Amino acid sequence: MERAALIRFLGTVFEARESEIVCSEFFELLPAYVDLAASSSAPAAQAAFPQVAQHSAQCSECGEEYQALLQITRPPQ
Repeated sequence: MERAALIRFLGTVFEARESEIVCSEFFELLPAYVDLAASSSAPAAQAAFPQVAQHSAQCSECGEEYQALLQITRPPQ
């Protein structure tokens, strides 16, 4: 295992929480999470949906989906 992959893996292990959601639950909550993040701020969305924020940080595929939706949802600056 490459060093970077090992560091990511260990980070995921140590960031694990007692109560976590799975990808299907993440995708159910994602629209509301993205709407809040786009309309106010990422910290507000993280505070309102801590499990979604945690899952997004730990699951690279779900994190990429979140970032893609956020980019197309945010109004142009």
